[in-house]
Amino acid sequence: MIALPLMLLLAAAPATEPTPEFRLHVGGQVGFPYLLGITSTGTFFKQGKPRFDVDVAWEPSVQLQSYSVGGAYHVLDRAFFVGGRVRLVQYQPPWARGPVDLFLGLGLELGARLRVGPSDKGVITIALHGTFVPGQASNLSTLIGLSAGFSWAVFER
Repeated sequence: MIALPLMLLLAAAPATEPTPEFRLHVGGQVGFPYLLGITSTGTFFKQGKPRFDVDVAWEPSVQLQSYSVGGAYHVLDRAFFVGGRVRLVQYQPPWARGPVDLFLGLGLELGARLRVGPSDKGVITIALHGTFVPGQASNLSTLIGLSAGFSWAVFER
């Protein structure tokens, strides 16, 4: 007699989906001074909440392009993050011919990554970033930018 109510109680309990420890997202972004971007972001979770992100990006533009690697820490394990970025900046469009000069830039960024969609697999990213590129003319040595993007989880464990 007691077994039947216990079985009904266990059957009615919602099944909890296991939280991932890591997710890999692939997506795109728009912004300024880098007009377009293709990104891949790896997010490390702690107890189901984002803790760290590592990402790579290619950001072609009309007269400027960038290859970058960034790392971010999610403040209080929430959507907001603060991080650093290393950029290889090229002051010519991707379709230009001839020798390619790459300049190393270092920067900081802050923003938010909002998780959306089924099982939070989509991510909307909004970021403000600044990059210092030593050795450039004064008007090109500091690049301030804003970007917005969307990515989708393609792998998790």
